[in-house]
Amino acid sequence: MSLAEWQSELETVMPRVIELRRALHAHPELGGEEQWTQAVILRELGALGIETHTFRDCYGVMGVLRNGEGRCVAIRADMDALPVQEPEGLDFASGCPGVMHACGHDAHMALALGSAMWLSEHRDRWQGTVKWFFEPAEETFGGGQLMVAQGCLDNPKVDYVIGQHMNPRYDAGVFYAKPGFVSGASDEIRLTVRGKGCHGAYPEAGVDAIVIAGQVVSALQTLVSRTISPFDPAVLTIGTIEGGTANNIVCSEVRMKGTMRTLSGRTRSLLAGRIASTAQGVARAMEGDAEVEVIPGYGAVYNDDSAYALIEHAAEGLLGKEKIVRRDMPSLGVESFCYFLKDTPGVYYDLGSGVGTALHTPSFRVDEACLLPGVALQCLSTLALLKEE
Repeated sequence: MSLAEWQSELETVMPRVIELRRALHAHPELGGEEQWTQAVILRELGALGIETHTFRDCYGVMGVLRNGEGRCVAIRADMDALPVQEPEGLDFASGCPGVMHACGHDAHMALALGSAMWLSEHRDRWQGTVKWFFEPAEETFGGGQLMVAQGCLDNPKVDYVIGQHMNPRYDAGVFYAKPGFVSGASDEIRLTVRGKGCHGAYPEAGVDAIVIAGQVVSALQTLVSRTISPFDPAVLTIGTIEGGTANNIVCSEVRMKGTMRTLSGRTRSLLAGRIASTAQGVARAMEGDAEVEVIPGYGAVYNDDSAYALIEHAAEGLLGKEKIVRRDMPSLGVESFCYFLKDTPGVYYDLGSGVGTALHTPSFRVDEACLLPGVALQCLSTLALLKEE
């Protein structure tokens, strides 16, 4: 169906979607604090007759709508806001000082609830099971990990999962995605370089951890260019370095933190090992030592080829070819949607939300013209995946 036909289909749904989006925007909650948001979602799903579940140790919500035998498709929406102060100007601006939905999660939740309204009303048009995952703390610890660990992908087993995100670089309603890798994995690197302190006037009596750290940083910068293929994206950045106590004391310990971004699991493992061996090798050659800790973060997001083809085809029929933009390459930014994809195929795509603003900044705005195509595309994608052979 065309967007004009969906406008008629969603005539009774969209006023409520807009109302919910504005209410959620006005009541933002940081990751791990989404109690009010959870209550709104439970109320809305319950009013539709959709089975609801909550999760331990987070404010996540799952809705389940069973409609006979068949496949199971899940739709994910994130819930948390950001520690950003919203400027004045909106009638429904944040009522919580220093907290704002500056990444579009208010719209994501409203779109998912809109698809729940339509799919629950039109059960004669599909068969199977649809789940809705409302994920808390996407910006912090990734509530999806807790939800998956507690079985959200089971009973019935989810065959495909869909994720949708606002993109302020494109006009409202533009579909922006690609098959294959979409975003990378992120790991935190913590390095401690140890030497031997002494008086700065007698450096021969000590081992300067600052000098060692400088050599370690230089050596680490060659790992990506000389260990990883130029066709295999990877980034290693040392972001902080601290050490020393006074201008005339040879430093005994330097602490560094950085980030590692990769796409393939093999490269992720290889680079983590080489960071440790390189840092320790350089430090020991200079009579010091180094300790390396790699703290795993979010994994890479990979769009299943066949599922992506179905959703892109649905988007083209809905929006027209001129509003389909194939992204050239993946991002090395990260997304907690990865947890839902660990053992389940799925598709993560961006929806243009209006240009002239930027994610995670006070300037971010959602052009509400994107909400109708957003709901329609979630419904169409779900129908296509439920029927997929």
